[in-house]
This record gives sequence, C-alpha cells and structure tokens, in this order.
Amino acid sequence: YARRELWMRGVLRKSLNEALVSLTGDACARMHWTLKGYHRKIYVEYGLELVGWPQGEIFADLSEVTGSKRISTLLVLWETGLMFFSRVELDKPARAARTPEDVAPSMLNAGVPPKLGRSDLKKRYGRKKVDPMRFPPRYVRNGPKSEKWVTAAAEARA
Repeated sequence: YARRELWMRGVLRKSLNEALVSLTGDACARMHWTLKGYHRKIYVEYGLELVGWPQGEIFADLSEVTGSKRISTLLVLWETGLMFFSRVELDKPARAARTPEDVAPSMLNAGVPPKLGRSDLKKRYGRKKVDPMRFPPRYVRNGPKSEKWVTAAAEARA
C-alpha cells in the first residue's frame, strides 16, 4: 500500500468480509456499503446487523471515508470488539418489512436514491456493422431532450 491509511482500510474491509463469511457460511458473502445493499443482503438475507458504528461517522463505502484518524477509529473499534455483527432476532418477513433507513448502522448516511427509470431512454440502438459502404452510418440527431423527471419548480413554471 502507498499509505498507512490505505493499508488500514484494506485490513478493515478484509476482516469485515471474513467475519461475514464465518457467520453466514456463505463463501461469497461481502459487506455492502449502500443502504439498499446493506438492508437487502446483510440485514434481510443474512439476518445480521452491524453494531457499534460511530454515530458521528457517515455510513458509506470505506473508499469515501478519508483521513487516517477516521479509518483508524473504525479499525480500533472493530479489533477491540466494540463494533461487531450480531444476529437479528426477527424472522425474514419482519426484517424485510423494515426500511433501509431504520436498519442503517449510523444515522448519518447517503440515504436511498430515487428510482429514475431506465438510463437508456431516448437513446439510439447501436447499428449492426455489416457493410459500411452499402449501409452508411445514420446522422446523429442532436435535438432537444426532455428531462427524466419533472421537478416541482418546472411544473410551477409550466
């Protein structure tokens, strides 16, 4: 590793994943760092929750947690056993009924992003590459595009 901070991040990430593998028995178990992924895989599917995440720290991917002091705090909490995975006593339907915000390890988080629909709307399909001499490429249509969703301010202007 280039810096000690990156080494600590790698150790923490690896030990969290190893703990998940040992607790679940699933060799492919990995920590999910988004609220949606954490809720779906860790909380609902595996029946585990991360206890002891510092409340002043944003729950996010470790790549977004910068600064050696912040990373070392998380690593010390994990190595001393103050941050750990514990079993959830609820059955699977009851766990699935809870929202991702309710089960987040920290109140500080990025939240669940809104569903914006498909990202390929109003896009052209790729042309087949059969014979460019007989079938010349079509010209690009650079006309106006509408937004994926209409905001309240745009609705008020209309």
